[in-house]
Amino acid sequence: MTTSDDPGQAGVDAQGDGPNVLEALQVYRAAEAAMRRRTGAAMGLGESDILALRFVLDNHAAGRVTAPKDITEYLGISSASTSVLLTRLERGGFVERRPSTVDRRSIEVVPTPAAEGDTGPMLAVANAQMADATQELTPEEAVVVTSFLARMRETVDRIGHRRKDSS
Repeated sequence: MTTSDDPGQAGVDAQGDGPNVLEALQVYRAAEAAMRRRTGAAMGLGESDILALRFVLDNHAAGRVTAPKDITEYLGISSASTSVLLTRLERGGFVERRPSTVDRRSIEVVPTPAAEGDTGPMLAVANAQMADATQELTPEEAVVVTSFLARMRETVDRIGHRRKDSS
């Protein structure tokens, strides 16, 4: 590995050649995945369950409807796996499947008040700690970081998706 063993220096070349942005991002992603596993274990959920629940909670907070097919696409799993996952979340009291408010022939997934209450405090503490870490950024640095992260999100969202022919 070309980086320092000091976690605070992750992504900085040991030779002092400057930052290795991709490596720093990979180190961050590994730490974030470990945090999700710890959070899931504390809640009795697997990592995919946590990702799906976070997706449902975020959509709900933004006023967006979540259909099972949205979760299937977001996680990149089969519809059968999504059904099993939703059954686990439903049995755990985290989500409900209801007739869609937009199209009564389809189903929407909504978080239960318990899910918002149970996960809310745990996620609020994590979010507060991460927000504290961003306070040292100047406004200019914040613009650069958010722009970079938006480009990375767009990039990873395209990975693994079939290209649609423009014919």
